[in-house]
Amino acid sequence: MTFKTKVTTSLLAVFAASALLAFARPTEDSAAEKKNLAMNKKFYQEVFNKGNVAIIDELLADHFVEHEEMPGLAKGKEGVKQFFSMFRNAFPDLQANVEMMFAKDDKVVTYFVMTGTHKGEFMGMAATGKSISIKGIDIIRFENGKAVEHWGLTDSAAMMQQLGMMEMEEEHEDHGNGNH
Repeated sequence: MTFKTKVTTSLLAVFAASALLAFARPTEDSAAEKKNLAMNKKFYQEVFNKGNVAIIDELLADHFVEHEEMPGLAKGKEGVKQFFSMFRNAFPDLQANVEMMFAKDDKVVTYFVMTGTHKGEFMGMAATGKSISIKGIDIIRFENGKAVEHWGLTDSAAMMQQLGMMEMEEEHEDHGNGNH
């Protein structure tokens, strides 16, 4: 594992731990929190794991704001549809394994590992047949039972390395001889 990969992984872990500490509490989930969790689970099951982009209209509000917009895609809900259509075309076996998910007030935090095989064009790169396994964290804010905002962090550097789009730096060890 390269230094950059270690730093990225460490940052994801710190982000996850910070989110857990910020949201953790010993009280029971409210009815709204339970509904938000159910809607969020449905998104992962239907959109990520089954490729059902049509259900996005049911799960996201019309005024949905994507804080992690991808250049070249529409804003809001339409951009989310475009993103998942593009991703599903590139990785038809895309799956998100939810490692942890919890709610606090109007927000749901999800830590996941996304896997898939690169079988279609992705960001100008022809299919490589290579598999990816990347970690990510999503924070979704809900209003009236629908997602209205998304913040997220995905280990894109690891994905690019796994696809061969970015070279992995060699690790240099200092064996006490001053060579780096």
